[in-house]
Amino acid sequence: MALLRQFYTNFTSGELSPLLSSRIDSEAYKNGGKTLTNVRLRAQGGVTRRPGLRYLQTLSNVPYQSEPYIYDEDEAYLLLFSNTKLEIVDVSDPTNILQTITSCPWLTAHIGNIVVAQSGDTMIIVNPNFQIKKLTRTSATNFALSDYSFDASGGMKFQPYHKFAAASTTIDPSGTSGSVTLTASANAFSADYVGLYIRIVDSANTVRHALITAYGSATSVTATLSGALANHNATDKWSEPVFSSVRGFPRTVTFHDQRLIFGGSRDLPNFLFMSKTGEFFNFDVGTGLDDESIQVQIAENQVSKIKALSSFRHLSIFTSEQELYVPTTENRPLTPTTITVKSQTSFGSSGVQPKDFDGATLFLTKSKGSVREFIYSDLSQGYNSDAITLLSQHLIGTPLDMETQAESADQIESYMYLVNSDGHMPVFMSIRKEKLNGWVQYQTTGSFKNISNVNREMYVVSERTIDGSTVTSLEKLSNSYHTDMGAQLSGSSSTTWQVAHLPNTEVVVKSGNYALGTFTTSANGTVTLNDPVTSVEIGLAYTPVISTLPPEFQLADGVSVGQKRRIVRAVLDLFQTLDVKAKGTKILIRNVTEDFSLEPTPVTGRKEVYLLGWGNEGSVTITQDEPLPFSLNGILLEVEV
Repeated sequence: MALLRQFYTNFTSGELSPLLSSRIDSEAYKNGGKTLTNVRLRAQGGVTRRPGLRYLQTLSNVPYQSEPYIYDEDEAYLLLFSNTKLEIVDVSDPTNILQTITSCPWLTAHIGNIVVAQSGDTMIIVNPNFQIKKLTRTSATNFALSDYSFDASGGMKFQPYHKFAAASTTIDPSGTSGSVTLTASANAFSADYVGLYIRIVDSANTVRHALITAYGSATSVTATLSGALANHNATDKWSEPVFSSVRGFPRTVTFHDQRLIFGGSRDLPNFLFMSKTGEFFNFDVGTGLDDESIQVQIAENQVSKIKALSSFRHLSIFTSEQELYVPTTENRPLTPTTITVKSQTSFGSSGVQPKDFDGATLFLTKSKGSVREFIYSDLSQGYNSDAITLLSQHLIGTPLDMETQAESADQIESYMYLVNSDGHMPVFMSIRKEKLNGWVQYQTTGSFKNISNVNREMYVVSERTIDGSTVTSLEKLSNSYHTDMGAQLSGSSSTTWQVAHLPNTEVVVKSGNYALGTFTTSANGTVTLNDPVTSVEIGLAYTPVISTLPPEFQLADGVSVGQKRRIVRAVLDLFQTLDVKAKGTKILIRNVTEDFSLEPTPVTGRKEVYLLGWGNEGSVTITQDEPLPFSLNGILLEVEV
C-alpha cells in the first residue's frame, strides 16, 4: 500500500465532460472537476457558492422573452415580451410593473425569436412575421410603442425596394402624373398591395414612387405618382417594398457605424439593408454616394438565412450556414462602393442572438450543439470560430437563451450564461489573458426560463411549482442571497415572518450567520421560528456540489488507474466559510476560541477531515446543507492505493 497526495490547486477548467475521464495527462484534468453544480468559478482559481435569487415579483404563467433597455446608468429597464403584451420594469423599483403595453403584434409563437436594437431612447423591434416596431421612451416613467415608419417626402417613401417579379415583367403606366393605372405584363399584384409603394424608373431614368390606392386584378392596380414621369412607356425597372405584409419583415437588426441595419427578411433571407449615415429611417439608395443607403446580397454557394448581426470590432453576420464579416478601417467607413462581405467559417448559427464576451462574439451553432467564439486574429487577418464547449459538452443541452455579464461591483469575473430547455443554466467564466476558462452549472427548484443583463445585474425569469400551482417569477441573481426565490426581511424581534409568495412551501431560513433550519410555511406564507430574531432570509434551498476527478498516480508498477483506493484525509482550503461537508461528513467550522454566545464568524484557513471507505475512483464530494457563505480555494487529498 502506498500513501500518496494529490493537491487540487484550482478548478479553472470547470466541470469536465465524462469523455475526458482518461485524459489524466492534460492540464484540464488537473484543474477541473467531475461535478461543479451551483458554484461559480473565481478568477483566482477557487469556487464559491453561486449567487442566490432575490424574489422580485410574480408574473403571469406564460412564455416570456426578456430584454434590457438601458437609457443611461441611472435609468434602466427590463422589457418582458409575452403574448400580445409588453411589460416594462424599472430596475430601480423591480418589484412592480412600471407600464404594460397591450395589443402588441407578437404572439406566443414569436416569443424567443424577437430581436431588438437600441440607440438612445429608441428601440427597434423585429421579427419576420410582424410589422417593424419602434419603442420610444417618452419620459422616465412612460414608453410608447408604434410602427417603425420609413422617411417620406414629396410622395416618395425611402425604404428598401426589390423586384420580386421575373426580370422580364414590365409595368405600363396609363399616364405620366397623378392617379394612374399600372398594368403589369404578368401577374404581380394582390389586394394586400393597397397602401404599398412601387418604385418606378422610366426610360429616361426618372425615379418616381407610386402609392397603390386600389386593387384591380393580378395585373392591374391604381396608384398615385409622386411626380411626373418623363413618359409612360412600359418599363422593367420597377420594384416593390422589401418589408411588407406581402414579403415579410426583417429577421434581425443592429446599429453599426452610424447606420441602422436590417438583416434578411422572410422573402430575401440573405440580404443586408443599411440606412443612410446618421438617418436611421432613410434607406434611399440615391446615386450611391458615400452616406446613402447600402443594400447588398450575400452571394455564396447556397442561400443562407441571416440569423443575427453583431456590431463589435466589425459588423459580423451570422447565417444559417456560415459566419461572415464586413471589413472596415478607421479611414475606410462603410459606403455603397467599398462594402465587401467576407466569409470566414462554416458552422452556421441558431436563432439565439450572439453576445460580445471577453474580446470575442459568442454564438450558438446551427445544431445548438456547441458555443463558439467568433474572434479576430491579427496574425491571419481574419476570424476563427473555436468551440468553447469542447471540455464540457455534456452541460450544453438545447440552449434557448444566452447572456453575458462583465465584472460588477461585487465580483471581478465575467460570465456567460446559457438557459437550457431542461431549465438548467450552464455558466462560463473566461479570462483570456490568463488563459482561464471553464463551465459550471446552476440548478434551481423548478426551471430557469430566460436571463437578461441590465447594467451588469442579472435578471432571471423562473418557473416553479409552489403550493401545487405553477408560478412564474422575476428574480435577480445576488451574491448577498443564499436562497432562491428568497426574501430578506427585518424588523422588531419576532418568531413569525411572512413570505406571501411562498405559501405551504418548504423553505430554509437564515439570520445573520446562523442557519435556523427548514420550515414549512402556512397558507399565507408565514414561518414560525423557534426563537425570535430581528432579521431573516427565507427562500428555497439549493445545494452546491463539488466532486473531484479521480486522482491518478504513477506507481512503481504502473499507473494507478483501476487500482482500489481510499481517501484517508482531505484538507480543504476554505475562504470566508461557515458550512461545508466532505463526503457526507460535516466539517467543524467554528473557531474554538469563539464565545458561543456570539454569532459565528466565517473561517478562512485549512480544515481537515478523515474519511473511510475503499473504492475504484477515490473522488471526494464537497457539499453544503445550510444556506451560508462557502468558498473553496483548493483540496489536498491523501490517498491510499
